[in-house]
Amino acid sequence: MSLYNDITVKTVLFISWTALIFNVNAFSAQQLFPFQRFTFAPNNVCTNPNSFYSTKTVNGTLQHLEFTMRNVPGEGDCIFLAVALAASTSLGLGGNNAFLRAVKDEAREVVAQILSAEGTLHIEGQRIVRAIDLLRSAAKNEQLDNEQYLQMLRNGTLQGGGTELTVLSNVLRRPISVYELVWDEDKLGGHIPESCEVKCVGTFGDIFIDPLLDIPNHVILSGIQEGAYSWHIHILIVGAGGGEKHACSLLPKTCC
Repeated sequence: MSLYNDITVKTVLFISWTALIFNVNAFSAQQLFPFQRFTFAPNNVCTNPNSFYSTKTVNGTLQHLEFTMRNVPGEGDCIFLAVALAASTSLGLGGNNAFLRAVKDEAREVVAQILSAEGTLHIEGQRIVRAIDLLRSAAKNEQLDNEQYLQMLRNGTLQGGGTELTVLSNVLRRPISVYELVWDEDKLGGHIPESCEVKCVGTFGDIFIDPLLDIPNHVILSGIQEGAYSWHIHILIVGAGGGEKHACSLLPKTCC
């Protein structure tokens, strides 16, 4: 079976997985409440917990990443806002809420254009899919036809999910990793730790490697500023209570 012919089954499985990430039913009751108890500075940086970390083994090497978390407005556009914030911060620009809201409107239009265009998109590993097939799968999952899905995507009535992150990773040519909280309410006893563990539940655009990695001692990779110049985009998905889910930006403390 060729790679392209094998895409149909693999894409369905992948889209089902991404839908699970953004399905509120995937969050337990314990996971719905921590975010409500977090505290934030006026610039939306989370101050309690004041850091987040993820540990995983990559090619036999233990990788430990530390992040600062920055919140974005919860207006139904949080996926687009969180990606816009992480991308602008990676350029050393930061980004206030007014800027992010302007960018997310453009991002919605770009994603809609890509989904309705001819050609293919990268999914993960060596997997590709036609843009139209990705649109059809996403629309079917929402019980919409293609045009209804695109219209709702453009006018802001459709919340972003795995489909939109797939497109954005291709547009930005950067990997976008999605995380969730690692939270043991019984162990913590209602206490908010200074440093909170998160785990990566998937990465979109995993083949888009930073071209600077092959340049020895490159100054951009030296960690000049938290969250700045990071090629990789990191998004935290949390339960926000009331059956709602919310996306925030994780800004790496060292360049990655």
